[in-house]
Amino acid sequence: MSFAAGGGGGLWGSPERRGPTRHGSAPRRRGGDSGLTTLEWLLIVAAVAGIAALAVVLVQNVVSDTSEQIAGNSARAVAARLAGEQVVTDSGRPIGDQPVRARTWGGWRAFYESRCKRLEITYGDTGITVAPEFEIGNSLKETDDFDNTKVNDGSKTATAECAVT
Repeated sequence: MSFAAGGGGGLWGSPERRGPTRHGSAPRRRGGDSGLTTLEWLLIVAAVAGIAALAVVLVQNVVSDTSEQIAGNSARAVAARLAGEQVVTDSGRPIGDQPVRARTWGGWRAFYESRCKRLEITYGDTGITVAPEFEIGNSLKETDDFDNTKVNDGSKTATAECAVT
């Protein structure tokens, strides 16, 4: 729009932009008014911004959930290893501190192998594997009374291991 004299309508705009004149002639329209108005553009921009904001929130939630799962799994894997060590510690306690089922060598082996294997069920979601090794040597019979001094004493009389990997 030009404000100079003779530059397309002066201060009041071009003849196409002005309303009907005093003489009753309607303003001339430009051909092909197929463009979007300002309000339509604002609505489109607002919709796109809303979708972008929603996408950002969804991505943040997915990333947050994934990081929590990863942190939770590694903590549970550590807990499984500690539980395996506790099974071995418990298996070496004196006969008076053993469960009734574990007071013979055969019962001791069955009880602690079972307890070790249960760790794989309890912590299976972490992807661990469990290898129980509760062995009694040839010098011991399964019906003999349990003796904790012979467990992991270095002579291979009785071996207690609950390997969690």
